[in-house]
Amino acid sequence: IRCPESPLMNLPKLKRVLTDPDEFISNQQLKTLALEVLELVPMPGIEGSPLDSGDIMEVVLRAAVGTTSVNGVTTNTAETPNREPVMDWLHTLDKEPMLDAVNDILALLAMSVLDRDRSRTVCLDFMDNPFHGTPESDNEIRRMAAQDGTTQCHRYCTAFVIAQGKPLTLAVEPVDGEDSKADAVERVLARVELYPFDVDHLLMDRAAYVGEVIGVLRAVAPPVFPVKTGKASLREKLAATASYMTEETICEGKEHEQTFPLAVNVTYQNGDRGKSGVKATGYAAYGLEDRTPQQVATVYDKRSQIEKSYEKFREARALTTAPSPTIRLFYVGVGFLLEQLWLVLQWAVLARPRRGGRALPRDFTFSDAFLHGIERVLDDDLGWKEKHRTNGEGLPAGYDHGLG
Repeated sequence: IRCPESPLMNLPKLKRVLTDPDEFISNQQLKTLALEVLELVPMPGIEGSPLDSGDIMEVVLRAAVGTTSVNGVTTNTAETPNREPVMDWLHTLDKEPMLDAVNDILALLAMSVLDRDRSRTVCLDFMDNPFHGTPESDNEIRRMAAQDGTTQCHRYCTAFVIAQGKPLTLAVEPVDGEDSKADAVERVLARVELYPFDVDHLLMDRAAYVGEVIGVLRAVAPPVFPVKTGKASLREKLAATASYMTEETICEGKEHEQTFPLAVNVTYQNGDRGKSGVKATGYAAYGLEDRTPQQVATVYDKRSQIEKSYEKFREARALTTAPSPTIRLFYVGVGFLLEQLWLVLQWAVLARPRRGGRALPRDFTFSDAFLHGIERVLDDDLGWKEKHRTNGEGLPAGYDHGLG
């Protein structure tokens, strides 16, 4: 965390709520806290404009909580500027300062509920954000399996830690242009290393099964990840009918050669998901050489909550066809910041203290309570149109025959 005590990271309203909460927290307070967080993101803006960054952030926040577009917000509200001046302001975002600010705010929120003295297991992942529209450059677009009617996406590398029963986002980095996986992972881990806690292990999916990526991970902490099964020697080792520990080598005889401890965990599928019989999964198990394969699998299973976090993030993702990768990155940052704020409020303010930990509230859901609560307040503040003028005529003469 670069400088959590600086004015940039000053969140006085959130600090008061976290340290001295009232008996209740209102939708108006949720909106105020969300804007306080978002307004820390630097936006140069247009000199001489009658607008300010707060005006723009209200529109962006409404687009995010309603999973709609800036155009959808400005078209359906009476008290907001037109789409064009809002987009002009958004186009003044400077990628690097904006990205640094998003990551600093994520860190500040995370450390408000994390114990600085406790070591952590960190999870890494690549996330694809579907892209509809024409990019500024074909070089920035990645390909993915068809999703939301497109195979184009912007890709991001993320780091999480599982804490307070939820995945907290530690860092987000875009995978730009010709970036390799190793480049993106290295940048994310550079941000993770600034946190004031030690990292026990790094958990990643099969994207880690690249010699160069393994080297980057090992420079920070012992990585644990499932292996790919294309290699003949691996297929032979995974043909086992009982769990055991062994070794395997990747990129043998090449620059990024790595020899790793291999945990072969054998389980029996008794009709699970319609499958049955023996299943063998191999894990690269750095730092876990003294564990059983089942224990290695248990460590790795902590990573399963990441997808739940993505599901939440997608509920707060503003929609856009804007070509600018910086604006799209900003919308991604807004989604993660809103989710992080919800997690912090949920655990610190709304969870009931009990013996052995806090009981998370079931009614303070991300979508129906947090996002929808902010949405209702913004609809009032921005003058959301609840009625639309008709033509006063209805169907042309002769078109009503289908109504019976």
